Amino acid sequence: MSEKTWTRNTTGLAAHTKSRKEHKRKGVEETIATLLREQLPINFNTVAKAACVSKAYLYKPDLRECIEALRLQGVEQTVRERSHAVGKTDGSRDLVILAKDRRIKELEAENRRLQQQLKVALSRAYDHL
Repeated sequence: MSEKTWTRNTTGLAAHTKSRKEHKRKGVEETIATLLREQLPINFNTVAKAACVSKAYLYKPDLRECIEALRLQGVEQTVRERSHAVGKTDGSRDLVILAKDRRIKELEAENRRLQQQLKVALSRAYDHL
């Protein structure tokens, strides 16, 4: 007696999943654009609430980099506005120093990440020799 094995047709399921991912991604991008247009603060909380997604979803590498860059721009803009409006007081100097320290930490982290990527790339290149 031969037994027939049926192959499952999951193309519809895969297409639906892809469609949902694209829709969610597009919603996040539209939310970020709206927040920028309305000059509202951009951070993980505001984007997650406005786009109706979890914060964990926003921590995907490409979205995370975008949100962190926009958040940093917002902080720098606030610092510039405060320093021009009031002049250089101790508080505004502290804000500038804080923003610069934050930027230095981000650049150091990026530098470490790039150095690690370089090590991996060099080891792969040596393996192929």
